[in-house]
Amino acid sequence: MEDKSRDSFGSRLGFIVSTIGFSVGVGTLWRFPYVCGTYGGGLYLLTYALFMIVIGIPLFTAEVSLGMASRQTPVKAYQKLSGKKPWGIVGLFNMLCIVMVAGYTVPVYGWVIHYIYATPMGVFKGMNSGQIAEYFGTFSSNHTLVIALILVNCVLTMLVVKNNLQDGIEKIGKVLLPSLVVIMVAIVIMGLRLPGASDGLKFLFSLDAANFSGESILSALGQTFFSLGIAMAVALTFGSYQKEGDLNALKNSTIVSCAVIFVAILAGMMIFPLTSAFGLDVQAGPGLTFIVMPNVFNALPGGLFWGTLFYIAFFIAAFSSGIAGWQAIIGFLMDQFGFGRMKAMFTTFLLVLVIGIPATLSDTLFNFFDMITNNIFLTAGAFFMSIFVGWIWGIDNFADTIGISKGSGMVKTLGFIIKFVAPLIIVVFSLSLFGLL
Repeated sequence: MEDKSRDSFGSRLGFIVSTIGFSVGVGTLWRFPYVCGTYGGGLYLLTYALFMIVIGIPLFTAEVSLGMASRQTPVKAYQKLSGKKPWGIVGLFNMLCIVMVAGYTVPVYGWVIHYIYATPMGVFKGMNSGQIAEYFGTFSSNHTLVIALILVNCVLTMLVVKNNLQDGIEKIGKVLLPSLVVIMVAIVIMGLRLPGASDGLKFLFSLDAANFSGESILSALGQTFFSLGIAMAVALTFGSYQKEGDLNALKNSTIVSCAVIFVAILAGMMIFPLTSAFGLDVQAGPGLTFIVMPNVFNALPGGLFWGTLFYIAFFIAAFSSGIAGWQAIIGFLMDQFGFGRMKAMFTTFLLVLVIGIPATLSDTLFNFFDMITNNIFLTAGAFFMSIFVGWIWGIDNFADTIGISKGSGMVKTLGFIIKFVAPLIIVVFSLSLFGLL
């Protein structure tokens, strides 16, 4: 029986928009372009898209189904569906992962907010590449300013998540996501009109093996987990908020995964033609957004306008992802400890700062939080989720929850991937990350 007091999305569209908003955040707009540039362009994109379809959709569907079946947030979901308390540890891994991600990524939010107002003020005008790199280093080391901007972001986030799902994240998601796509498409169209832009498109879509390697494959797999947020608690929590009787988990997961691929391609089409048009390095790594792109906007006619629009798009994507992460933590605190929404929100705020401020003050801690989140919490959570759905809770229960006939070819395919393919790939991925393979 449905818990009438439990928060829920107002519609299937609300679930889809909110979930896409989480998935197309920093991982897609910031991380995807630079890893794609580093690891092979078009061949990397193709590998990533294949992983998203073959591995991402089944695992994302599995995670959403756990929330749908249990109507609980991660720890209680695993305990309820297994009937055994120790399985709650997997849910705890999910929660630790999202708390870490929501915390250690907050410096990036501060950087983006700064660039939103620094760009139209012409701060980067007249600077060469070296000066822009030096500026970013000096600015990011100004901890007082960055923390102040982080607090601005936290306040904006709290203004959204203080409301229930339908009046908060669902309502603003229906505004932010279309706005993001419109801005990105506008920048893509503008960039493609520049001389030399075609080289960037060629890089993004040509299957050139020159920079592609086994490391590229591992990176594409890691990007799949990171961009979809598998085992980060959000998909499970949002699944628990779907209306009773909504059995569209597989369709919804497919829509979300395809939307993430689409935005990743848009991000590549937005950045690579611009960098190639001005002869800049597409393999610039993490500094691509904050060090290379200001050079682009310096050389671009109307660059102050386009640069500002670019960083607004970046912030929209990051903010959409951030409010979803906060909502997952708030939901967990409300379910697990009986907190009211406001108490859960302020507790989330404190948890974010406990991780975020040290990550801002120390590059070493930022990198440590990034490593432990992506290499341990995320991979361990995804591995044990696969084992749980495939072998403990069972594929039959999974099929019933998502409304697909148990004997169908689709369920057999999903079951095979969840039970065998995904765990094996995750083990290989983990061993490779630690240099053991």
